[in-house]
Amino acid sequence: MAGIIIFLAGIGQSAIGFGYALFSSPLLVWIGIPLPQVIALVATCSMFQAIIGSRKLNTSVPWRLSLIATIVRLASVIIGLWLLKLLVNLNIAFIRMLIGVVICLIATIQIIWRPKPVDKLHWSWGGIAFSSSGLLAGLFGMGGPPLVLWSMTHNWTNQKTRGFLFAVFAMSIPVQILLLSFTFGLSILWNVVIGIAFLPLIYLGTMVGLPLGNRISKDKLKLIAYVVLLIIGVSAVVPVLFSQWN
Repeated sequence: MAGIIIFLAGIGQSAIGFGYALFSSPLLVWIGIPLPQVIALVATCSMFQAIIGSRKLNTSVPWRLSLIATIVRLASVIIGLWLLKLLVNLNIAFIRMLIGVVICLIATIQIIWRPKPVDKLHWSWGGIAFSSSGLLAGLFGMGGPPLVLWSMTHNWTNQKTRGFLFAVFAMSIPVQILLLSFTFGLSILWNVVIGIAFLPLIYLGTMVGLPLGNRISKDKLKLIAYVVLLIIGVSAVVPVLFSQWN
């Protein structure tokens, strides 16, 4: 089941440039894998997918901007990991609901908020996007949405947007995994080994998703992704609410 989830998430992220953790993390938590292990596993898979994707789109990647985003992002990952350590002992149903609420908010914001693309934003917006991405990456392993919101406000091509996201993930995730092992112990690295074992599925998902992303319009891809995310988020929240009412 984990392999199927990893494969489908790889298709999704390759097509739209983000979403590996958003798609796979809630589903992996649902099948019983603890959240810290899920974050390590998904981060490893996302890293490999991002490396493959950034190499395929190498000529479209704004490398200098990607490096700046990576540095700021990693600085706030530490805070997110500290918060994760405080939450890890909470009831698993509550964690599922919390993840579901975050996903619903993220998807709703991105469906409703449709800013007019511009050539350049004030640097402060980049700081907010990059730092909040690191915070969410450390806390939930889902740091893509702030970067997506920021990059989608630029008048970039589909290839440049995906290339930027792939490059940031490829450069920042190895350090994120290292910080995760310092926070939760070296045993967490066993999930990195599992992620490496899934490399054939990751590669296959990437090869399926990249051509899809080139053929389908960016707006249509985003809409499909956000609808799926809403379904995942709602399905995580509703069972917990019903159990509380009953």
